[in-house]
Amino acid sequence: MKTKLLYVTILMTISFQTSFAQFALGDIVFTGYQSDGVGNPSGEDDQFSFLLLINVVAGEQIAFTENGWLAAGGFRTGESTVVLTFTSNYSAGVQISISRIPFEARDNSGNIAGSLTGSGLNLAVGGDQILAYNPANIPNSNANQSGFVAAIQMNGDWDADATSSSESAKPSIFDTLANSSIAIAPEVDNAIYNCSVTSGTAVTLRAAIHNPANWNVSDATPFDQPAPCSFMATLSTASFTVLDSNVALFPNPSQGTFTIKNSGNSLTKISVADANGRIVYTEKLNNVKTDKTLNLSNKLTTGLYFITISTEGSSIVKKMIVN
Repeated sequence: MKTKLLYVTILMTISFQTSFAQFALGDIVFTGYQSDGVGNPSGEDDQFSFLLLINVVAGEQIAFTENGWLAAGGFRTGESTVVLTFTSNYSAGVQISISRIPFEARDNSGNIAGSLTGSGLNLAVGGDQILAYNPANIPNSNANQSGFVAAIQMNGDWDADATSSSESAKPSIFDTLANSSIAIAPEVDNAIYNCSVTSGTAVTLRAAIHNPANWNVSDATPFDQPAPCSFMATLSTASFTVLDSNVALFPNPSQGTFTIKNSGNSLTKISVADANGRIVYTEKLNNVKTDKTLNLSNKLTTGLYFITISTEGSSIVKKMIVN
């Protein structure tokens, strides 16, 4: 489905031994859930799906919890949390589903997407919520919410507080990025995005998918996950091809100091991984449109490294040799 090689294929065979995560606010959107497994055609029980709006490299992690957010800050306790570690590289536009029974994560082609730790989310038929976050930056107070990635409230509108297992206050960080969370109101057991908009930028897709009017909802009929949409065309070819053509590393090989040659892309993040998949450097950028020089000579030893360069909705991995 891709017209251009977007990442180095050697990454597919790297063994990752160190946990790390690179997800940030708005990097995924939820596309469906079913909390009533009775009659589900594929047999899964308590399942949800989400759409990747960035490229993902094997070894990256994302966490999901059904613990609600307290008005005073921090998660309510007593419910389940699951952490997905990707075991394959994925392009933006791929959907992933995670089910409690069987306890597994699969991509929209039916392949296992990664390994799971923790326990499957036991979604209540009377309403629940799922909060996604970066497990390397767990939100723990109203002053520390930067690790949040996305949220879906299935209990109607957001609550004033998480006074029960089916309630959650809305973390305020979701008000800082338009369409980074959704509330399905009124409460319904099963809901799925209706595929009415499947092309455009990450901003366009977030707006469409976070509009509850674009969802099919049902208490009586569980939906197979993920939504039967194809988001690949725009997200995985056009934007990535431009990024690949307009971004380069110089010099390569280097001695640890190098420049990302950038022709007008709005860069949002740079991360550097060694040949074992360990993240040795990461930096968030504020839509930098000029060249970016990094001096990592005190961090990088001789060897092969992978530089992930991201904009909103697209990213690419470049190989670099340090000598």
